[in-house]
Amino acid sequence: MLSWNEYIRQGYIRKISKNKGVIKSLMQISDNRIKIFSEMTLNQQNSSIIFSNYYDAIREICEAISLLNGYKIYSHEAIGLLMKEILKEDAIYIKFDKFRTMRNGVNYYGNNIDFNEALQSIEDIKQMINKLKMKYLKEFL
Repeated sequence: MLSWNEYIRQGYIRKISKNKGVIKSLMQISDNRIKIFSEMTLNQQNSSIIFSNYYDAIREICEAISLLNGYKIYSHEAIGLLMKEILKEDAIYIKFDKFRTMRNGVNYYGNNIDFNEALQSIEDIKQMINKLKMKYLKEFL
């Protein structure tokens, strides 16, 4: 994996002006995604699909945080580096990167996620989202 600065050099991360409207919109999309998929009953057949959408929900929150910090990120790996190198959220980074890999397996390789693993991962994502929102996005709640 490249460093934060290398992602900037390669154009996968760009400095931008803060846009509170986009931050609010990303948070709303994430909230809507969670609301829709939390109403579904998780089972072995749909666990990969629901997990993938929960991953997107946390990615949207991370993108909102990156915008708040003046960055537009064009790489899921670089979103993880925001957590690790900029925000110093190592525990969140480790889980986010694991979930990124799992989501890539679903979306690009047709992998299925075991029901119990999806259930635990979704719970972890919900907790991560709540922590990130309370710590970094409280002014938008």
